[in-house]
Amino acid sequence: SHGIITAVTGANGATGKAFGTIESTPRDGSKAKPFQQDTSIIRDKEISRGKTGGCGRTPAGGVNEITAELSKAESAGLPSVGANGKIEMTLHQVNQDGAGPYTCDVDTAGDGKKFQKMKVNKNVPGFAGLSKSTATDFPLVASMPAGAKCEGGADGKTCIVRCRNNAIAGPFGSCVAVTQDN
Repeated sequence: SHGIITAVTGANGATGKAFGTIESTPRDGSKAKPFQQDTSIIRDKEISRGKTGGCGRTPAGGVNEITAELSKAESAGLPSVGANGKIEMTLHQVNQDGAGPYTCDVDTAGDGKKFQKMKVNKNVPGFAGLSKSTATDFPLVASMPAGAKCEGGADGKTCIVRCRNNAIAGPFGSCVAVTQDN
């Protein structure tokens, strides 16, 4: 698991991070341990079989429990969606198969069960989830679908955004929580 959203910068000044993030994980190397331990593997097959929820699992933490992760994100302060509907993220590519391109989708109910496609405005470089970059941060920007209304979370205005690549060993990526409450 080899790419993680290390920051979501909200229009409100708050910064969020990926579900399953382990704060102590160093970001300056590419080996499995310790650098990949909190990056998510998000496979449709595992989701449809009920092995994981919509946000996959990490090597260190197992299944990303959406309710618990959303609650943690809310306690830390949710980043808000920009007035233009854009969500500004930083994707940390741990090793070669954490590369782009990434696709993003959004769950407006905030429970990780039903996602709709987002437009990716600025993507992570790569081909089929591969590139030569390691331990590198890239901007990743996605836009909310027109008219999408976030209705999850404690504020009733929270969405879950999920971005992942199409690496064969993956897909790798992250879920993050954002609010439309500015």
